[in-house]
Amino acid sequence: MHGEFRLWQMIGRIGHAADVAVAVEAADRDEVDVSPDAFAWLRDSYGPRAVIDRPVNDRLVAEAVEGVRYALARLGGPGGYKVTVTKIVDSPVDTADGDVKFAAAHAVCLALGMRLEPPPRLTTNGAVFPS
Repeated sequence: MHGEFRLWQMIGRIGHAADVAVAVEAADRDEVDVSPDAFAWLRDSYGPRAVIDRPVNDRLVAEAVEGVRYALARLGGPGGYKVTVTKIVDSPVDTADGDVKFAAAHAVCLALGMRLEPPPRLTTNGAVFPS
């Protein structure tokens, strides 16, 4: 199962942009992995010599993993899921803290055909993840 969530929204005067894609399969327990090609889109956008290993990548990967774990912890159900984050797209200007986490949580929900209740939301202060 695959899911992709594209976040492109203005809240007040703050831009929020992130695009996260995931592949999900049934497993004995929840597991999260990030594809080494998660940032390959940079070469598609900027050419074959584009720098893929950027300093910001570690933070974006951490947010994506947090978003996947957030969704899995709230969806529950028997067994678990192995989720591989296959794409993480950011915008240098419009990706705020929490945007990739937000997109990753929603991508997992899309892949599984489920909804989080209550869902995470965006506010003028950033992404809010109800506990």
